Amino acid sequence: MSDGVVLRADVHFPTDPDTGRPADGPFPVLLSLTPYGKLAPPPAAQIGGGPTPHLIRRGYIEVMVDVRGTGVSGGSFEMLGADQARDGAELVNWAAALPNSNGRVGMFGISYLAINQLFTAAAVGPDSPLKAIFPVMAANDFYRDVAAMGGAPHLPAVRGYGAVYSLLNVLNPTLEFLNPGGHPRPRAGGLAAVRQRGKDQRGYFGPLTAEVRTGGDAAYDGPLWDSMRPDAVLSQIADNKVAVFLVGGWHDAFQRGAPLNYVGLQNACAGRPPGRPMQPGQPLADRIRLLIGPWYHVSDFDGLHMQDLQLRWFDYWLKDDESAAISGSPFTFQAIGDRRWYHTGEYPLPQAAATRFYLSEGGRLDAEAAVEPSFASLPYRARGPMSGRSLEQWSLGLNSFVTSAAGGRIRHDQDNRRIQHGALTYTTEPFESPMLLAGPVALHIRATADTSETLWVAHLDDVAPEGVSRPLSQGALLGSHRELDPDRTWYLPDGTVLRPHHISTRSAVTPVVPGESTGYDIEIFPTAALIAPGHRLRLTVTTYDFPHLVPAAPARQALAGGLYRVHQGGAAPSFLLLPLADPDSLD
Repeated sequence: MSDGVVLRADVHFPTDPDTGRPADGPFPVLLSLTPYGKLAPPPAAQIGGGPTPHLIRRGYIEVMVDVRGTGVSGGSFEMLGADQARDGAELVNWAAALPNSNGRVGMFGISYLAINQLFTAAAVGPDSPLKAIFPVMAANDFYRDVAAMGGAPHLPAVRGYGAVYSLLNVLNPTLEFLNPGGHPRPRAGGLAAVRQRGKDQRGYFGPLTAEVRTGGDAAYDGPLWDSMRPDAVLSQIADNKVAVFLVGGWHDAFQRGAPLNYVGLQNACAGRPPGRPMQPGQPLADRIRLLIGPWYHVSDFDGLHMQDLQLRWFDYWLKDDESAAISGSPFTFQAIGDRRWYHTGEYPLPQAAATRFYLSEGGRLDAEAAVEPSFASLPYRARGPMSGRSLEQWSLGLNSFVTSAAGGRIRHDQDNRRIQHGALTYTTEPFESPMLLAGPVALHIRATADTSETLWVAHLDDVAPEGVSRPLSQGALLGSHRELDPDRTWYLPDGTVLRPHHISTRSAVTPVVPGESTGYDIEIFPTAALIAPGHRLRLTVTTYDFPHLVPAAPARQALAGGLYRVHQGGAAPSFLLLPLADPDSLD
């Protein structure tokens, strides 16, 4: 690299099947930058590692690079640091000049590799060899997508990521050192260097999680998380005219991020602010697409041949193959509980009316607010029954993936009734006809508390006639993080909050005033689900997501012993805002 650090790469070339020698080219180059080790074994290979023979055999040179400070590359690791974006831009130019390259480069990969694509696409500048990327399960804002939910730290998720990351950074250099397959490979300093690499990774993540746990700066939005915010570079990607095919999942750890990346890129291409909602009828860029379905972070995509879709995308943008063009509306999604694919362009969906359901006495979600106010009491609990869907989502769906790969079937997204014990629940009347829930979901709670901090956790479920409560989405808010950013919050024309964006910096944190009626706008992560006739929607409000949401030590102390009184009806009612559409109104 330009600063002298050496990054190590594996370069895979198409070969002649008869002779085994390099095939005649030239070929485009597909580049991936992985922190998990370029020899990662399954299922770790699902999040980055190893070649993709399906693409290589069809005329692509593939380059797998260990991110600096990982695998057998040199340098010091900083999670999604500025050095990595610069490395990505330099690697694009290097890859374009490889022997037998046609001078065009694409990027693909999942998770960290997907986020790296976005930062690289922003750093390359105009007229770069990088023409197209295919980021699968990418974050939009790492702090709000996964590190914290409404300001409440998602500490086990961060800690678990660091543990897996450290393990892979011992395993993969070991594989390199053992020289698998008999091919000459760099020894990277031997096993002593392998042990040091694992120590280095623990030395990075250990202090980070400790700082979050004790309420240090990492527990708040700020400079640490700024470098992990693809949201900030979407305009540069649009300016560089890189084609972007996004893939997301309604059960993904980055569930929130995929629609926001799509909106930001489409807006930037149309000359609008990336952080605002799209407008009905605004110009749509064909080079920006989103595919999203009911998938976890690590997934077999329910049998969808993702590599064939990648092949079409790259054949069109890197080989000028007009027959590979993907036509139609640029936003394609499959809803939970529905096998159909829906096609649209704008997000939020113009067909989905933002519909209020008021929290009412007796646990009802009503279309009209009660005239007379009532109150429901909710005591603070630090822990309770685990939500199976939450557990699976924040462990990246690995359990389901491994089990299904072995021929079994474990699904943790089918019934959520266990978390309703000791919680407040509110349920609609049965729907008389099929209804599509699709888009951002917001919960506005008006409440009083007897503590200077509150924690709100909201679950949205589809309830079948027999009582099974299938989880659809979730959101949370630490009460002191309730201040909204007016430039990034989405509003309806009447001023109602459609999608809250909380500031969450240390300076913006405001203690709750005990006994004072306070409004909280809670972002429930976007989803899409088909609600069948006879089914109902249920909102469950509680104060924990065990074992995932772990407030920092100062917040835990302020939360202890709290009792909340939720306002129902009256002049300042609490309500749930749901985007509902007739499924037949969409293509």
